[in-house]
Amino acid sequence: MSSRNLLIMPFGNQSLLSSWITDAANRRFNVLLLYYHPQITQPELLQPSTAFRVCHLKDFKWWMIKDLFDQQPALLETYDRFFFPDDDIVMAREKINCLFYFFERSRTELAQPALTRNSFKSWKALLQKRLSGIRYMNTVELMCPMMTSAAVRQLLPTFKLTRSGYGIDLLWGEMVRKAAGDRSIAVFDTQPVYHSKPVGKGELYKKVPESVFAERDRIFSDYHITDQEIHSMPLPENSWWQQWKSYRQYRQYAVDCKAQ
Repeated sequence: MSSRNLLIMPFGNQSLLSSWITDAANRRFNVLLLYYHPQITQPELLQPSTAFRVCHLKDFKWWMIKDLFDQQPALLETYDRFFFPDDDIVMAREKINCLFYFFERSRTELAQPALTRNSFKSWKALLQKRLSGIRYMNTVELMCPMMTSAAVRQLLPTFKLTRSGYGIDLLWGEMVRKAAGDRSIAVFDTQPVYHSKPVGKGELYKKVPESVFAERDRIFSDYHITDQEIHSMPLPENSWWQQWKSYRQYRQYAVDCKAQ
């Protein structure tokens, strides 16, 4: 099934091979895995498949994504929407279908699903808010962002500014809002995902040659970032009444998505 949605995920020897990766049935998105270990040890990934693709790039997440688009720029013409979850984000195919559906209808440039209340987190503002459908944010986190092809083009030069990614998320927010306005970035509350591992404890962080906080502070200094936390924007749409209205709207979107 042809799709204008592409999920790109870093993948390694201990990553969970979810059923939606190997089985494309009822899936409204395509899957591309970026393998970061020197050798691929999961035998299913060594077999030819029409359900997914594997690119063996052996690097940090956003460095691999940058290399992927540099090597395959046609992806930005083939797909309209991209989802970049970490491999410790737990979610079902139906949820991913809904998230792409939400993203298309939100007309935002940069977004992410909220995190379940029991997720490991860096920012409280990104935990699921009950009785809310969509909230407009100053930015989103690097663990599971969604981007339009236009946003990918705009942000691509930043993907290799650090290895850890620390600080890049705040830079993204300033860049996207400057180009597309304060309603261009959002978090979706009615389809939260579970972040299953502590933040900053993955094996690739051990390969960063300097402190991740030093990388973050350099981004803040080089790009004059003064708003250094993730939060909801002070907009009328983020009032409790408008969030309740959006909750009803996005619940209906989920019904519509499943009915397709």
